[in-house]
Amino acid sequence: MRRSTALGFAVPVLALMLGLTACSGSAGAPSSGGSPSTADSYAEAYDDYTISLADCLRDQGIAVEDPEPGTAITFDGGDAMNQAYDVCAAELGPPPANPDQLSKTEISDELRLRAQCLRDQGFDVPDPDANGVWDLPEDLFDEARACAVQ
Repeated sequence: MRRSTALGFAVPVLALMLGLTACSGSAGAPSSGGSPSTADSYAEAYDDYTISLADCLRDQGIAVEDPEPGTAITFDGGDAMNQAYDVCAAELGPPPANPDQLSKTEISDELRLRAQCLRDQGFDVPDPDANGVWDLPEDLFDEARACAVQ
C-alpha cells in the first residue's frame, strides 16, 4: 500500500495535517534557538488543540483516545477518519503554529535529499511534490529515516 508522506514518516497523514511537527523534535521541548516561554506556550496550545481534535473526532463517530501530551493523534488514512478530520478542521480551525517549524522550502529540500539518498541506494522513489507530499512506499519508511540529513 502507498501513502502520501510528509516528513513525519510514522504518521504521514497527521504529520501533514498538523504542520509537520515531527520534523522539529518533540512538541514540548524548546529548540536551542527558541525561548522556553514560546516553546511552553506552543506546547500547551498544541496539546489543547489535539485534545479538542480528539473530542471532535469522537463526536463524528471515530474511536480515538486523547493523545499523550506532546504527541499527535494517529490517523489510519481511512475515508471515515479523513471525512471526520475535515469536519473537525473546519470547526476547530488550523492547529497552532510551531515557532520552530521548518519552512516549506526547508522541508521540501530535506525530503528531496532523502529521496536522492534512497535512489543512491538503488530504490526507485520520486521526489516530493511542491507541497511536501512524498509518495513513498510504506516499506521504505525506515530507510528514509536512515537518510536523515545531518
